[in-house]
Amino acid sequence: MSNCVFQAKNISMSFPGVKALQHVSVDLYTGEILALLGENGAGKSTFIKVASGVYTPDEGEVYLQGALTAFSSPRDAFDAGIAVVHQELNSFPELTIAENIMLSDHPRTRLGIIDWKRMNALARSAMSRLDMHLDPEKKMKDCLIAEKQQIEIARALFWNAKILILDEPTSSLNDIEIRNLFTYLQKISKMGVSIIYISHKLEEIFELAHRVVVLRDGEVIASTAVAETDNRSLIKQMVGRDISDLYPKRTPLFGRTILEVRHLHTEQLDDISFDVRRGEIFGIYGLMGSGHLEIGKALFGYGEIPEGEILIDGEPVQIRNSHDAVQRGLAYVPGERKTEGLVLSHSITSNMMIAHYEVHNSLLISARTEQDTANSWVDALSIKTPGISTEVGTLSGGNQQKVVLSKWLDVNPGILILNEPTRGIDVGAKAGIYAILNKLCAEGLAIIMITSEIPELVAMSDRTMVVCEGRQTGLFTKEEISEVHIMASAIGADYE
Repeated sequence: MSNCVFQAKNISMSFPGVKALQHVSVDLYTGEILALLGENGAGKSTFIKVASGVYTPDEGEVYLQGALTAFSSPRDAFDAGIAVVHQELNSFPELTIAENIMLSDHPRTRLGIIDWKRMNALARSAMSRLDMHLDPEKKMKDCLIAEKQQIEIARALFWNAKILILDEPTSSLNDIEIRNLFTYLQKISKMGVSIIYISHKLEEIFELAHRVVVLRDGEVIASTAVAETDNRSLIKQMVGRDISDLYPKRTPLFGRTILEVRHLHTEQLDDISFDVRRGEIFGIYGLMGSGHLEIGKALFGYGEIPEGEILIDGEPVQIRNSHDAVQRGLAYVPGERKTEGLVLSHSITSNMMIAHYEVHNSLLISARTEQDTANSWVDALSIKTPGISTEVGTLSGGNQQKVVLSKWLDVNPGILILNEPTRGIDVGAKAGIYAILNKLCAEGLAIIMITSEIPELVAMSDRTMVVCEGRQTGLFTKEEISEVHIMASAIGADYE
């Protein structure tokens, strides 16, 4: 890693009212895995867009292999060897794997028609570099998320990428898929490809990266070898203060049982039974495809429940749709807040009022009531925003998540279902969300927390249920829960 393959020198970038980057300098060396850390809004996305040709900086210079370089488009950057794998994967679902890897440059016969046989052979060769053995004629829409991600990486390598930028690559992967991804990235690094790795998960940084650069408020706060830093130092550098306890402690004060689920069967679930008490965080874990995500959806009326019983406060209820769920005191925060939880082009106020309209007649709600409601939740949840008329899509991930929470808390639910409550938000915002959850529990709310982050599960849950292949394979109390027990149950293994 002695040769500097990429240099950004004194990069500055401003938007109306915002200094996104201020004199940012970053070096990247051949074969290096460089972690880029920072809270939402720290400047990571802007820096990546400068590096990949989306933005032209107001000030500063970019060098590739020591030569001054200027990109006029992402295609320029790609042709120069810089490839980005975004969190929202960019593929063409109706096209085959081979067609996606070849982009628009399909091999052709002497007659000028597409040489499908050669294209499939080239795609197989590209995937074999990552030990992938998928059918190149398989359509992208039929691939798993992890496979789509690997295909994008294979495509970048096929087109001779020298720098690979990965933005939150593990946000939708299970633990086994993450392990496989790390294996691929370490192999790519040894090939001499340099990697910029963006993640909010610090444990990944310490396992994978060689060096870490921390951004805060558009400035480089630290650049250091991973071996020479630790969790606490990085968190303090990211948020500008010392977060001594990421997972705030609380003394559980459990009330009566509010929810009972008996022998629930759906298309994905087989004989699921559990109960949840007021003031409790009940955790649910499973690997991707295990069916654990379907539990929250089923309780909230998404999909048919052909068999089983749901009781709320001891009374059997039928929940046929989300309206029934809301009327019964349930609230559901989806894992994909941008596509399922929010209308990004609408204001904070209109997003906060959606559930309110579900419960009350919107014709009887005045504009003043809407404004007072929105302002009260902005204050209560410490949402950082210029004002309640701001488009919610302009907020950071953590503040967007607080808007989704406020939407449901405003209707005073008895049971709050959270699917991936801290996905894609930074460590400072996570601490804020955890503090809110603890406060809600102290007020008697029952919380079902469905998460793929085992440390979060262990720290926050009072009891944890594990699901494997649609069946309940473990139920642990706070005293029994451990990462070993959870993972063993998730793969259906004996952990004794």
